Amino acid sequence: MDWLTGVRSFSKVVEFGSFTRAADEEGVSASAVSKRIDWLEQQLGLTLFIRTTRQVNLTEAGEHFLPKASLWLAQFECLTDHGQALNQAPSGSLKIASTLAVGSTILMPNIASFLAKYPKLKIHLNVIAPGAHPDLTHDLVITRYYEAFDSASHKGSRLIDYQMQIFGAPHYLKQHEPIKSLDDLRQHKMLLSSYYHKLGGIILENGDVFQFDNYNFVSDQLDAMLTAAVQGLGLVFIAPSYVKRELDQGLLIPVLPEVKSETKQLWAYYPKTNYTPYKTQLFIEHLKNHLNSTK
Repeated sequence: MDWLTGVRSFSKVVEFGSFTRAADEEGVSASAVSKRIDWLEQQLGLTLFIRTTRQVNLTEAGEHFLPKASLWLAQFECLTDHGQALNQAPSGSLKIASTLAVGSTILMPNIASFLAKYPKLKIHLNVIAPGAHPDLTHDLVITRYYEAFDSASHKGSRLIDYQMQIFGAPHYLKQHEPIKSLDDLRQHKMLLSSYYHKLGGIILENGDVFQFDNYNFVSDQLDAMLTAAVQGLGLVFIAPSYVKRELDQGLLIPVLPEVKSETKQLWAYYPKTNYTPYKTQLFIEHLKNHLNSTK
């Protein structure tokens, strides 16, 4: 047994919440993973997991050990990636997390083209809740910029600036009086994500705050939100990139196009190490190039 094997298995058990699933990922038996964790706990003099027949949870000691283990593994992977960088042949896995909206509209087209370019790499794309902060279990977390997020364990790279606008279905708008001002807009139901439902409003480009007092549908499912907008359940305040397909098909059109949110930013967050993994660098560069070319 060695430290690298033990810590890797620890990280996989945390990621999957199961010894069996961690074992499947590593291509070994569940008993082998259990022995690795037992060895690691003996070396550390700590109990890392509370194990029951149905679930596996971290102890308080395990919670404290996790960020240290994640950073240590990242440092080791950097050594491997440095060799790959010299050979220009990246391989292995890249674990990425994002909200459903970012994943389906922004990441998926770029993941397809990225894997076509680097076929030896594997992508694991996981979902985080809107408003959730980046964590150390992923190589990359693609999310909006959070001014309040100040982590000594993370680096960040700004990908693109964007603004949100208002959109509605043409048949819905024909059924109502013309919308000429924000005051007119307050008479219409809004379709909201859970994040903006909790926030209660949005800061506009001019510094004013538009309150989401009048709404009738809340969902974190982007497809559900867009279907509701197309069906005419109400209006949606959203980034244009999320509704490009609907705009191209004429299913949605801008409402008060001069009204925009304050400028927001999409960022890539990744663990802070002395050397950023080569595969991480490649994906960030690939994403930036595409996003800036389609502005």
